[in-house]
Amino acid sequence: MNTKDSLYFLHEYEASLKKQLAPLYDRFSVEWLTFGKKAEKNEHFTFSEHHTNITGLFDYIDNQYLTRKPEGVLLLSDGRYNHGMNPRYQVNSYPVYTVVLGDTTEVPDVYIKEVIYDKFNFLHTIFPIKVEIAAWKQRGEKLICLLKEDDRIIGKKELTVDRDDYITDVVFDVEARKKGVVRYTVELETNFIEKSRENNQATVYVNILDHSGDIAIYYTAPHPDIAAITSAVEASGVYKCTHQELSKPLKDLQANLFILHNPQPENPNYRKIIQEAEKRNVAVWYILTGRKNILDFSRYTNEYGVSFTTGMNEYALPAYNRNFSYFGFTEEEAWGFMNFPPLIVPFGQIKTNAGKNLFVQKIKSTVTENGMMSFYSNNKAKQAYFWGEGLWKWRLFSYKENGNHDLFNTLIHKTVNYLVSRTGSDRFIHDINALYDETEDISVDVELYNDSYELVNTPDVRLVLEFEGKEYQYLLNRNEDKYRINLGNLSAGEYHYKLSTDFKGEKFEKKGVFYVRTQNPELKDMRADARLMQEIADNSGGKSCFYADIDELITQISTDSQFTPMYKAEIRYVNLGELEWAGIILLLLVCIEWMLLKYYVG
Repeated sequence: MNTKDSLYFLHEYEASLKKQLAPLYDRFSVEWLTFGKKAEKNEHFTFSEHHTNITGLFDYIDNQYLTRKPEGVLLLSDGRYNHGMNPRYQVNSYPVYTVVLGDTTEVPDVYIKEVIYDKFNFLHTIFPIKVEIAAWKQRGEKLICLLKEDDRIIGKKELTVDRDDYITDVVFDVEARKKGVVRYTVELETNFIEKSRENNQATVYVNILDHSGDIAIYYTAPHPDIAAITSAVEASGVYKCTHQELSKPLKDLQANLFILHNPQPENPNYRKIIQEAEKRNVAVWYILTGRKNILDFSRYTNEYGVSFTTGMNEYALPAYNRNFSYFGFTEEEAWGFMNFPPLIVPFGQIKTNAGKNLFVQKIKSTVTENGMMSFYSNNKAKQAYFWGEGLWKWRLFSYKENGNHDLFNTLIHKTVNYLVSRTGSDRFIHDINALYDETEDISVDVELYNDSYELVNTPDVRLVLEFEGKEYQYLLNRNEDKYRINLGNLSAGEYHYKLSTDFKGEKFEKKGVFYVRTQNPELKDMRADARLMQEIADNSGGKSCFYADIDELITQISTDSQFTPMYKAEIRYVNLGELEWAGIILLLLVCIEWMLLKYYVG
């Protein structure tokens, strides 16, 4: 919160609001939800989130309240969202009553609306950094936009605000001079009074690469999986994809990973690819969508086996294996995977044998041992299998839920990154990234190999982080035959790390640096969007008001005759001794009944 009422919202708002909503408890069953990047049940407000996802709140309600839709939703927000889809297009089956919080006054201000750039670029190339700048009520004022590489100014542009509602783009052409993660800072210099200067600066990090890997996709027939995987792989900026039909003459076989989509074992080109993979110890990822492909490869390979008893198919949801050790995901990502739409799989069993499952099949509400996505790692090249039709739908679902493809891209990128990485002569391997977000759980996985390139985890592995002149020491946990540690959320800044261990007198050490970037989109445009809140209410049949008028809105809701009342029954047992007069009356009635029966019957 960064408004004139910030202290009120931080310290008094929760208690005051619950008191104002008390009349609703007499008629409704009231549940509290908070929503930042995701929605959850929570009766306490901290305003610590850097994201607001209003559409995510409605999606949560639709998914969690299936048997009984809410009679209505009371939404309290400033209407400013920075995550998820535009909520004005949301269709709700219940009325939404919106209460506008925050400040709608157009106070003079200048701010950086957005910085648009490619996260990955290549050494000695020119790439653009585009800055969107907005200003309110600053007509005639001048400002300077600076671009810094680390702390050195590499770009400067002067602007004149020519209207009250001002927005413009500034583009800097930047030369990638050095490899690694480079910090670029955009600053706005002004000499006039503003509402806030915190939004006059933005920092981005660009990973400058001096090479890239090649991923080759071979397919028997065109399929939407191919486009989905290609988009996800190339979004990382680290790898580039080529794809080719298996029936055509093979081109260069020098890729770092082969992805085979529904290949035919009898195809001579398929055998050439496998021979090349075995020759160079290149990993192979099989994606098998149909019954025939799965059966053919179960006969051809010893990696997995199948048992299909009928010609029927069924729907299987992905069940995430939290004990999977080759690479990890955040808790939020894991929950996201389990909400992916189901795949179409053959009715029967897929036994993964020695493979490690990332996903297994969940049929209806039962988690089975049937494989859906499995990995095989031995002294030779790595292999992976994906069984089922509908991988491409996961990409569409990722966008529908989050407004971007990040969740699907993360799954594909980590899969590809694991398969591409080789043990080679390096026996001490880690997966520390060059860049993390401030709100991200940072998890580190480490592998240690003996002379025979077998995984071992007998010695302790230590991690030392240096941040702002202080050192922090950690001891990694053993995770099956590897190591893992979850560092949680780290403050924004530059971290130097050192991983070390001692195995049978041989010392291993890895050093490097990574960055944690701050992300607080809430500081950009700080005006409440009353128009959006009004549209959400109008589209759903609800009403909208400002926070000052909330008491009147609560009265209208609590007396509205359109709502169906919910009846409750409560049974409570007490000792008869606690009800002294009731006991005497009951005893007296029993005596009277006995006397009447005695008189008339006896």
